[in-house]
Amino acid sequence: HSNWYLRGDIGYAFGSHTDGDWNFWNIYAAPYRGIDDTFRYDRFSLNDGATFGAGFGYRFNETFRTDATLDFMRAGIHGKTSCPSYVKAGKGFNPVEDNCNYEDSSSADIWTTMANAYIDLPKLGMITPYMGFGVGAAYVSYDDWNTREVCVGCEYQSNKNGLDSWRFAMSAMAGASYDINDQLKLDLGYRYLHVKGGKAYGYDAVDRATHTIYGDGPGATGTQARDNGFDIHTVRVGLRYELY
Repeated sequence: HSNWYLRGDIGYAFGSHTDGDWNFWNIYAAPYRGIDDTFRYDRFSLNDGATFGAGFGYRFNETFRTDATLDFMRAGIHGKTSCPSYVKAGKGFNPVEDNCNYEDSSSADIWTTMANAYIDLPKLGMITPYMGFGVGAAYVSYDDWNTREVCVGCEYQSNKNGLDSWRFAMSAMAGASYDINDQLKLDLGYRYLHVKGGKAYGYDAVDRATHTIYGDGPGATGTQARDNGFDIHTVRVGLRYELY
């Protein structure tokens, strides 16, 4: 064998919870126009999703090998935040009760490119247990976000542009491979992936406007919301093909 190998994987990523924050933009005329507050999400979740990966690697000896991989997953995103107390009061609600919420929904494409290193443990017949670690980068690309106000008599709804960002990523793996033949191995494993936080979405058209029914003033620019990253747990199955 040449010690080089190719790999391909499919997997199932379990849903996970994170958090994040977003800026509340005041559209009233100066001197009030601008960011009033920054709120933390009460709930910010990444749905279950399928994962797909491919890569190539090199085996140094019977114990140590490395590979470079590219993986992709797409999953739905949901967020929920209680309306600020002054918004509740303005609608005639009790400001301390759970009677008004903002609910957000979107989807995200998550690409990861990783450099991985593995330790293969002593073989048990045709089975080789292993553990590994990886570092690399994730590219998170959000679709447009839809936000709606959920309360009695509420009609507010807005759409915001999803944002893209490169982020640091790190992973830990464990599993076992089964020798189908001299060149082909079936790989069943678990991967924990941490993706660092980053940009989620920008401001809607009303916030970006320089003129509203409340008067002239600067429009909002930049990032309105950020997520605090993701901890993704995935079960994967794949094949490793060792080249001659």
